[in-house]
Amino acid sequence: MSAAKRASLIKKTFTVLKKQFPKVQLPVKDRPILEQLLYACCLENSTPDQATEAFSKVQTRYVDWNEVRVTTVSELTEVMGCLPRAAESARNLRRVLFNVYETHFSFDLSFMAKEGLSKATATINGYYDEIPKFVVNYTVQNGLGGHAIPLSDGALDALEILDIVTPKGRQSGKVAGLERTIAKNKGVEFGSLLHMLGTQLAEDPYGKKTHEILLKINKDCTDSLPVKPSKKSAVEEKEAGNSRKSETAAKKGTKKKAAPAKKKAAPAKKKAAPAKKKVAPKKKKATPKKKKSGRPKKPR
Repeated sequence: MSAAKRASLIKKTFTVLKKQFPKVQLPVKDRPILEQLLYACCLENSTPDQATEAFSKVQTRYVDWNEVRVTTVSELTEVMGCLPRAAESARNLRRVLFNVYETHFSFDLSFMAKEGLSKATATINGYYDEIPKFVVNYTVQNGLGGHAIPLSDGALDALEILDIVTPKGRQSGKVAGLERTIAKNKGVEFGSLLHMLGTQLAEDPYGKKTHEILLKINKDCTDSLPVKPSKKSAVEEKEAGNSRKSETAAKKGTKKKAAPAKKKAAPAKKKAAPAKKKVAPKKKKATPKKKKSGRPKKPR
């Protein structure tokens, strides 16, 4: 796809989503930088309402961020259970806290506002190797005032269906020309709208409403829309699986039945051995008869 056509689709995505989600919830700007990081961990694969609920529960349940840092992932997962991928979000949140403290021996990241944007971004990227790009870009956009549009898994899936991002770009999480097409002063709104589309696609990938939104943006994406497996194909797959299991069981049964035949043949050889022992005493009885025939010679 040419850069011009991609830019046109991105602009159309913005226009369509503004009509579909007129009351989109925009990010809170006055959170400290650390809280922007932690909130992004909650928001990545959930709606703003779900993320706000989980983040509030963590703040209420624990005394401070250090107590959250030393708690277990399983306990955090239970507290953040309202999120669709609670375990993943809890693991990321705890890792951020752990690495922030190990790096600075403090949870105050206000010094980043005085540093250059590129240096602050590099510092955030260094908190741990697998920190999600969504968390980094959300913090850069809403905590540091940079121009980086956060893209969740659902948002990237939607952009791939719309042919805005290539499969290779989808894997790397980068969309060519996205920040150039969307102006900085529109980045927060566009990111929030795209996030709503992503969460809807993740929640209901086969829904009519979801497909209608995607087709309004790109009418040529019909072949790329998620298709729900038919009941017939599901039944056929189940039957095929059952037939494979029965064939495997039959083969196992044949092998098991053949094995005892060899064991029964072995005792037959043991019974043949005593028959040879019975023949031996008959030869010993024959020797005394020869001695009787020699006794009459004694009177001479």
